[in-house]
Amino acid sequence: MLIQQTLGHIQISDEVISKMVGKITSATREISSMSAGLVESISKIWSGRSLQNGIAIRRVDDRVEINVRVVMRYGSKVHEVCRELQHKVIEQVEHFTGLSIQAVNVIVEGITPDLASTK
Repeated sequence: MLIQQTLGHIQISDEVISKMVGKITSATREISSMSAGLVESISKIWSGRSLQNGIAIRRVDDRVEINVRVVMRYGSKVHEVCRELQHKVIEQVEHFTGLSIQAVNVIVEGITPDLASTK
């Protein structure tokens, strides 16, 4: 992302945004992991670029769209966790980068079993 200022240009790479989103996502207790797998292969074919740990960044004009693929822990309130993750990503990425986030799409690709309840 290129930001024009009177002092010059600021460029923020997709990798930096992906790392920020990854840290925010991994700090969410109800999310077991991020998922790339088959999606990563399709992304490489479509865009020629790789997903970074289940995170895809898409730029539209001066706005950014973020897709995050996750695996949730069993028993989590999926819709609440996803909504909270969306808010955190938008708030923190916009705050630290100054970019305008158009959307954060959370795709739940699986649920891990609750190992504590099987013992």
